[in-house]
Amino acid sequence: MIRQVFVLTHNIYFHKEVSFDPERKSKCRAHETFWIVKKINDVSTLESFDHNPIKTSYELLWSEVRNENRSNLTIQNTLRRILENYFKIIGNMDKDKIIEKFEGREKVICASLFSWVNDGSHSTHDDLYISTDAITVDAYLNVFKRIFEETGHKQHYNMMMGTESVPIASVSPIETASPVTNSGQDAA
Repeated sequence: MIRQVFVLTHNIYFHKEVSFDPERKSKCRAHETFWIVKKINDVSTLESFDHNPIKTSYELLWSEVRNENRSNLTIQNTLRRILENYFKIIGNMDKDKIIEKFEGREKVICASLFSWVNDGSHSTHDDLYISTDAITVDAYLNVFKRIFEETGHKQHYNMMMGTESVPIASVSPIETASPVTNSGQDAA
């Protein structure tokens, strides 16, 4: 009799299919647990969840940005994938148009961010020559946030970072013509 099954996968679609349970509410059921294995600085860690933490690959990218214990080595690729997914594929904005929204030093940092994420995600990492420290990562994370602000997508950034609720767009009251005046006739 099978008493326990471990399913390990990198494939989000497969995970969603194999873990689908229409009876599960927001929390794990008594017979199941969910874990994420992460490797940071050559040390693997297990993180337990009381719910199924896997949503979409895009949401997982954002969860890596939110994670204070993120890997400085992989954050470059994470930022690149978010920027490409949101602004290029979904938003149809190219990096040059985004860079043009900045001025002065911020423009230089923004251009550098795009260069950095492309270099960091498409090259082989050599620990002897590449050292991305926490201060550098924080500087680029700040510009990453400003990209969303400068392009008018601050609400999306806040929603994905979980920093504030996204307000529903306010609806303007229907404008009416000026009040109709009584043309000398009284109803009374």
